[in-house]
Amino acid sequence: MEYVAALHLVLRGKLEDRLKWSFKVYDRDGNGRLDRWEVKRIIKIIYKIKMRNTDVNMTPCEVCDRIFELVDQDNDGQISLTEFMEGATKDKWVMDLLKLDVNASGWFIHNWNKGS
Repeated sequence: MEYVAALHLVLRGKLEDRLKWSFKVYDRDGNGRLDRWEVKRIIKIIYKIKMRNTDVNMTPCEVCDRIFELVDQDNDGQISLTEFMEGATKDKWVMDLLKLDVNASGWFIHNWNKGS
């Protein structure tokens, strides 16, 4: 049941709820803050999924540095949920990069012909 609720949230939930859920997924140690290791890990995964078809010419480390410059408001080397939410909603680049956005119908259409 938890899986169904999470899937529904990602597919149909409000942006604020999707961002909170994304933050929770990214926060590996559960301390309520994202450190550089967690963000770099996220970026490496996102690169494998999203970045193949984009024109971003930055390494995961450079992307991580840019995210911290834009989002870590108090410069403590960690991103709180509040900073994550504000940074994602204020900066389209950060938003597009960090939100867990699932386009299930697009994925299905894209991959349908691969099986034939």
